Amino acid sequence: MNPESAYSHAIVIGGSIAGLTAARVLSDHFAQVTLIERDGPPDAATFRKGAPQTRHPHALLAKGEAILEEMFPGLVQELKAGGGIPANFGNEAGLYINGQWCQSFTSAITTIACSRPLLESTIYRKLTALPNVQVLHGQEMLGLSVDDTQTRVTGVRLLDRGDTAGGERTLSANLVVDASGRGSHAPQWLEEWGYVPPTETMVNAFTGYSTRIYRKPAYYTSEWKMLYMMTMAPHTPRGVIIIPMEGDRWHVCLIGVGGDYPPTDEAGFLEFARSLPSPVFYDLLKDAEPLTAPYGYRTAENRMRFYEKLPRYLDGFVVTGDAVYAFNPVYGQGMSTAAMAAVTLGGCLKEQRRQGSQSLDGLAQRFQKKLAGVTAGPWQMATGQDIRWPTTQGGQAPDPVTRLIQGYLDKVLMVMPRDPLVAEAFFHVQNMLKVPQSLFHPKILWHVLKPQPRTQTTQPVSVRRLGDPVLAQPSLP
Repeated sequence: MNPESAYSHAIVIGGSIAGLTAARVLSDHFAQVTLIERDGPPDAATFRKGAPQTRHPHALLAKGEAILEEMFPGLVQELKAGGGIPANFGNEAGLYINGQWCQSFTSAITTIACSRPLLESTIYRKLTALPNVQVLHGQEMLGLSVDDTQTRVTGVRLLDRGDTAGGERTLSANLVVDASGRGSHAPQWLEEWGYVPPTETMVNAFTGYSTRIYRKPAYYTSEWKMLYMMTMAPHTPRGVIIIPMEGDRWHVCLIGVGGDYPPTDEAGFLEFARSLPSPVFYDLLKDAEPLTAPYGYRTAENRMRFYEKLPRYLDGFVVTGDAVYAFNPVYGQGMSTAAMAAVTLGGCLKEQRRQGSQSLDGLAQRFQKKLAGVTAGPWQMATGQDIRWPTTQGGQAPDPVTRLIQGYLDKVLMVMPRDPLVAEAFFHVQNMLKVPQSLFHPKILWHVLKPQPRTQTTQPVSVRRLGDPVLAQPSLP
C-alpha cells in the first residue's frame, strides 16, 4: 500500500473560522483539501446568512491572532489595510468594572478590531490561494459514507442546493472534519452507522445580545477606541461593548444575562443603554447615527459534546469547533479556541506520519482526546462564571474550593481599575496567553489582597483628554 494514499483527500464541513483553520492545517498533509459550505463565498461587506452570530462584535484574542498570523502570513497587515483598527488593551480599550474605569496604561497586548465578515473573507482569500484547496459552495450535507466494515469513513453524501434535478452524490475522502457549528449532525451520523453518539452537557445563563451598527460621530476624538462594561455575576446582568469597525463605524452590542434580554426595537435599545450604571454609553449613542436596526441573538448557552469519551471511533472522522464545544460568546473565546483546535489537529497528523502509519487509524481518537485538553480551560472559564447567575440551568453548584477561587477572582476584578499590574495579568489570561493559575502568582496575589485605597482614582471616559498621562507597561512576573 502506498504510504501517501491515506493522505490523498480531506474534506472539511463548514466555512467558519474552525473550518477555515482546519482546512489550512490539512493543506500541509493532504494532496487535496475540499471545504464544503452551505453559503456562498464570504464577502467583507455582508454578514454570512448561515452564521447569525456574525452580526455581533467579535474580538480576536491575542492567542488566536498569533496563530492565524502564523497560518496565514500577512493576515494582520491585510486586516489593517481592509480597515481593521488596532487597539491597545491598556490605553485604547476603556473597561468599566464595578463602577470604575480602569486606569490607562500601555499594555503588551493589542487586538485588531474589525467585523467578522472582514476577518472571514480575508482568511478565505488567503486559504483559497493555496493550490491544493478548493471550496464547494451551496452544498447540503446529507451524511457520511463508510466502508463495507462500517469502521472507516470513505467520504460524504451531498446535495447541490442549486441543482434540484441533480440528486444526491458522494464525494470520496480519506478524512472528514466536521466543523459545521452548533447545528452539527455528527451525533446522528454516527448513530446511523451503529456508533454510540457523544454525551453532552449544557450550562445556560440565558445570555442575550442586541447589536446595532452606528456611524462613529465626527466629534468623537477620545483615545479610547473600544469601550466595554462587563456583566458581573450575580448582581450586574447588563453590559455593553462598543467596538470600532472598518468604514468609520461602531459595532454596539448590548448584553443581558439571566433572561434580561436587550430589546431589538429602537426605543427599547436606547432605554436599555440609558439604564447602564455609567451614562457614558448612552451619551455616546443617543445622538449617533444608526446604520442598521437592532439585531438580537439568544443562542448563547455553553454546550460540550464529549467526543473524547466515545466507546468506539469511526476512523477518518473527526469533529471540531462549535460542533464539539460552544461557549457563551460574551467571553470571546470561540475563534481563538478554534485556531488552537486546528493546531492540535495538525500536531496529531504529524504524530501519525512520524509513527510511519500507512493509514489514519487511531487519528480520530487521538485528536478528540487532545482537543478535550485544549477546551478544558476555556470551558471552565465560561461555565465557572455562568453558573454564578441564580437563573442558570445546568452545571454543578460550586464546591467550597471553587467558591474560594471565585471570591479571589472577584477581588481581581475589583482591584483591576486601580492596579495596572493586576489588569495586565488579567488581560493575559483573558487573551489565552497565560493560564488562569497565573493570577495566583505571589506578586499578583499581593497586589490583589493588599489594602486598597477607598478613593476613586479613575476618571470617566467622557472627561479624558488626548494627551493625558498614560502609565508605563507593568512588568508581569
